[in-house]
Amino acid sequence: MEDPKAIGVVLATLVNPAGKPVSGGAARGQLYAGRDELVVVRPAPRAELLQRVTTALLLGSIAAVLVNVFTWRSAAVLWGAVAAQAVYWLTLPARRRALDPEPLDARGLAAARSAGRIAIRVPASAVVRTTAPEPPRSGFRKPARFELTDGALEVYLSPEQHAAIVAAIGLRPAGEAPAGRPS
Repeated sequence: MEDPKAIGVVLATLVNPAGKPVSGGAARGQLYAGRDELVVVRPAPRAELLQRVTTALLLGSIAAVLVNVFTWRSAAVLWGAVAAQAVYWLTLPARRRALDPEPLDARGLAAARSAGRIAIRVPASAVVRTTAPEPPRSGFRKPARFELTDGALEVYLSPEQHAAIVAAIGLRPAGEAPAGRPS
């Protein structure tokens, strides 16, 4: 069995045939593509906790400073906010590393499955057609779309990541003629 290809951290949503999100079908996590399936694996509990705590520290420090300006006017609150901001910014490299693709072999994927960390699983055989994401630009853009027999999987990807997934699951890129036929 071939090991799945690590794509990186993505935002993915399962939608029904009408294009509406499926209940519980949205997730952020590492995307893995293999011959058999596309899988979104939730972050490890420690990584998720670090992300939540540091975000709470950042937002809490901003709120504390704003309240302090108008009510408390205490230097201790400002020093606490500076300490919270320092924790946020000092953990930034670790949080950025968590966004990089993490290679995972078939056993690691099975361990994630048994630990209940699989957020979304789509069999590769269910993918009927794929649409590439819009090129990078400012503002909102359309995600890559993997059309399924009963809906679609929408994932925010770069064009390179989309090409890697198409190759990993064995689909032909859009516009390519079937093997043995001229274009």
